[in-house]
Amino acid sequence: MVRLLHHKQGFTLIEMLIVLSVISISLFIVIRHSTEIYSPNNLDDQIKLLTSKIDYYQSRAIKEKQTVLMVFRPDRNNIRIVFQKYHKDIFVPLSPLHLDMNSNLHTLAFNSDGEIMKFGRLNFKYHSESFSIIFHIEQGRYRIIKT
Repeated sequence: MVRLLHHKQGFTLIEMLIVLSVISISLFIVIRHSTEIYSPNNLDDQIKLLTSKIDYYQSRAIKEKQTVLMVFRPDRNNIRIVFQKYHKDIFVPLSPLHLDMNSNLHTLAFNSDGEIMKFGRLNFKYHSESFSIIFHIEQGRYRIIKT
């Protein structure tokens, strides 16, 4: 009589180790290079990142129906966010951008409608490049000038 060998369905230990090593190597490569791909490393990305922070706090003032004060602090290179109803301030770092000391706007207040009552200019440097954000009165509008 011939005995039939039953072949078990599944992986051997060596096959499983090979598959796991291939998966771990590919994950390592993807994770390592994804931080380089998605990091904002040029001036346009830095401008978008900064303006999205400003837009976020403007929309938060509208949503929560309260005044949000943004204090630009060039000596510490950050923004202090003060909410009308809360007692805790938020500090938003500006690095790798550098806020110039010669900016003529130090505070920016968004009212509950998202409008600002003060105009001015913020000057920033990023590596060897520089740009300015010019704020207009009412409606919280601004424009960007690359210099």
